[in-house]
Amino acid sequence: MPIAATTAGGAGILDKQSGWRSNNQPGPVVKQHICIVVHDFHDGGSEMMALRLAGEWHRQGRAVTIVAGSPDGRVRERVPHGVGVEVLDPPIPRSRLSLFRLGQGMVPALRRVAPDVVFIPGNFHFIIARAIRRHFPGLPIIAKVSNPLVPRLPSLLGRMAEVVVRKLLLAPIDKLAFISPELLAADHDVIGAARAPVMATVIPDPNLPEGYSPPPRLGPQTLPLILAIGRMEAQKNLALAVRAFAALVAHQNARLVILGEGRERPALEALVRLLGLEGKVEMPGFVPDVGAMLAQASLLLMTSRYEGVPAALIEALAADVPVVSTNCSPSQKALIASPLHGRVVDDATPEHLAEAMVAVLALPFATRGARAVGLCRHASGVSASRYLALFDSTCRSSLVSLRPQAG
Repeated sequence: MPIAATTAGGAGILDKQSGWRSNNQPGPVVKQHICIVVHDFHDGGSEMMALRLAGEWHRQGRAVTIVAGSPDGRVRERVPHGVGVEVLDPPIPRSRLSLFRLGQGMVPALRRVAPDVVFIPGNFHFIIARAIRRHFPGLPIIAKVSNPLVPRLPSLLGRMAEVVVRKLLLAPIDKLAFISPELLAADHDVIGAARAPVMATVIPDPNLPEGYSPPPRLGPQTLPLILAIGRMEAQKNLALAVRAFAALVAHQNARLVILGEGRERPALEALVRLLGLEGKVEMPGFVPDVGAMLAQASLLLMTSRYEGVPAALIEALAADVPVVSTNCSPSQKALIASPLHGRVVDDATPEHLAEAMVAVLALPFATRGARAVGLCRHASGVSASRYLALFDSTCRSSLVSLRPQAG
């Protein structure tokens, strides 16, 4: 039975003279051309979710254009049909300072596209908003908060970082969409008590395609399959996953499959050899559809240093797979809500993660969907419709604020 819940599109009727779209809501008609700004087509969670939202917005009757700094990235071919793409010419490939050039570089493309609202799909791209605001002062900018706004730092450094984030990154943005209430609560002070109630809202990510049905569970396996999903980058801390797996197989035979690609692959391969895990650890690289592996997995192992709401965790629970995770997100314990869902390990050592894996491997392999209860809020259609309502209300507010005042 599908997990996702479909909501009404709300696209309304296009006024051919004005180019604006009425959604039968009180107040002025709303604008309808959405621009998504991204650095490139990197296979990160923010980019993947942005493409899924773009497809849903187009399906619900909106014009959508992606403006990208570079054509690089393997998810370029996954841009939904009907969604426009503008790539900067010359392109701005990723580098240490490329984000500081990207916003200014996008100005000519944004003039050509002439959007009615700009969507920034994650924290990584926030810096772009400064140039957009400078050149398009009346253009609404909506940004998704995909990770904590400020990293965990000692108190004085943390307070200084909050000021920098608030003044440098958040000031040009009109609205912030947090992907979980826990993430919003954790970042409330960063936004500021006065601005948070009018600036911030919660919209879960579209982690599950509309009408999603989990693949049938294929197991339990004779040899338990431990699955790790993520880019091979420092944030995901996959070296800890390998070490935790080594601690597990000292007591219980299993195999580990890491799905993802990145700069840390050579170091991870060297660690596997160092720990004598050849033949027990597989790294097949980036896999666009992880459903087949989730169907076989005994558990998902997540060892990130920090996250917002991990897409892999939602996909695992939707597929009836329990999770063992570091306490990497304010939302982690709300999602892994009971022993049936898995374990969150506060003291993230290899030994403690291995102990948690032993406990979770003893759980029922399949629960007839009990682990997926409540995940319909992560359906693509639900998330996309909530964003459209936010865009529409923000555009109305923008129109009102730009009207000449009487007297």
